[in-house]
Amino acid sequence: KPVSVLRISPDEYGLVSGSWDRAVLYWDLNTGRLARGFAGHTSQISSIEFQPWSCEQYEAQLGSESVGGTEFDAQTTGPVLMTTSIDGQCLLWDVRAPKALPHPLDTPKKTPPWATSACWSRDGKRIYVGRRNNSVDEYEFGAGSLPVRTLRLPLNSGPVTALAAMANGRHLVCASTDNVRVWDLEQPVERRSTVPFQVIPGHHGGTISSVFIDESSRYMLTPSGNRGWDGTSNGNNLGYELTPVN
Repeated sequence: KPVSVLRISPDEYGLVSGSWDRAVLYWDLNTGRLARGFAGHTSQISSIEFQPWSCEQYEAQLGSESVGGTEFDAQTTGPVLMTTSIDGQCLLWDVRAPKALPHPLDTPKKTPPWATSACWSRDGKRIYVGRRNNSVDEYEFGAGSLPVRTLRLPLNSGPVTALAAMANGRHLVCASTDNVRVWDLEQPVERRSTVPFQVIPGHHGGTISSVFIDESSRYMLTPSGNRGWDGTSNGNNLGYELTPVN
């Protein structure tokens, strides 16, 4: 089956792949062999993200012996792997547990099944999941399985197809089938008198498949493509130089 997403582990010794057959597989880059799998999704895998950890933290926690067999405890868990599938599932895994069971994040009621992208905040305390109904659900890690709030884009923006958090902790880049928007997370979602995002021009008319931002949030790449799902591509891959905002 086609592979839809790849992610290198924080220690750069492993590679996690997700594919259209619902498989999430962890590969040992030293041997090229399959090391383990994560079973729990019911549809095509759409995104894979490790909770932000330094290489040193990741390696130290992988050697910890404090993990039981399967239980997920957000207060004591080590490096967390987040995976989403096209049907809307968002699952969290403690990669230290040899036979980890997934910890699901709940989809709000009346939300259509869809999740093509998700990301962590840079401090690893929040999770953002893009939805089909022009919205982004924000979850607080370790504070339950329901979203703490929902960011709603304009009705004509289309499904959210890619997400990336910026280093300042204040801005979230949301890409969809019409444009790229930089959302100000400090703006209350209830305030209707102020537009909480800025539109970044360049992609109008083409689905954005992913957003890449460097560690310092100085540069951003936004390639266009539908990854085999809905939407059309204009073939563009645009680069931006960002101005830091504190």
